[in-house]
Amino acid sequence: VKKEGVLESIKKSINRNIFEEDRYKLILEGLKLTAFISLMAGILGTLLGAFICWMRMRRNIASRSFAKAYIDIMRGTPVLVFLMFMFYVVFAGTSVSAVWVSIITFALNFGAYAAEMFRTSIEGIDKGQTEAGLSLGYTPTRTFIKFILPQAFATVLPVYKGEMISLVKTTSIVGFIAVQDLTKVGDIIRSRTFDAFFPLVMVAILYFVLSWLFAAALDLVGPKKKRL
Repeated sequence: VKKEGVLESIKKSINRNIFEEDRYKLILEGLKLTAFISLMAGILGTLLGAFICWMRMRRNIASRSFAKAYIDIMRGTPVLVFLMFMFYVVFAGTSVSAVWVSIITFALNFGAYAAEMFRTSIEGIDKGQTEAGLSLGYTPTRTFIKFILPQAFATVLPVYKGEMISLVKTTSIVGFIAVQDLTKVGDIIRSRTFDAFFPLVMVAILYFVLSWLFAAALDLVGPKKKRL
């Protein structure tokens, strides 16, 4: 009897939090928005990180100083404070939507971490690799693309994957600027059903699944492990 009571309670919670008033549509929209923000911020942040890494590794003092200052500021500023600054100050009064403000903010922040990941992975490659490429007649650029980049990519991928997962979870703060993401949707459902447990567990599971999918996608583009 107790078992039936528990199952009945779970069924009622699922129905009340997901199916009543078509709340599953709200959940799907929040999930899609979270995935979109994470994906766009990850792509733009990666491109920005590569550019900042290039500036950081140049011999030009001004370029290196700017890149280092940018990285220090981004890494030392709370993402939530930066997000609210971007929304209420930088983009205040503009037609830029809160979603794109979120994407730009996370891309700028992610770019700083990506830049350091790329730099350390590149600098971790033995300099003899570059010398060998040059001795074979390759140009510095060709040497970097053919010898250094593949090794750096394999080295940075596990760390990059961890940062990407962290980015997905960090997007949960966008509700502070009225973006109806997955976390915000969970809060809306809780306020309507007065059930805190189920919406929170559901949101946590969906974030886990989304993070796992991003990690799995990165594994697909990574170097394949050879079987003995």
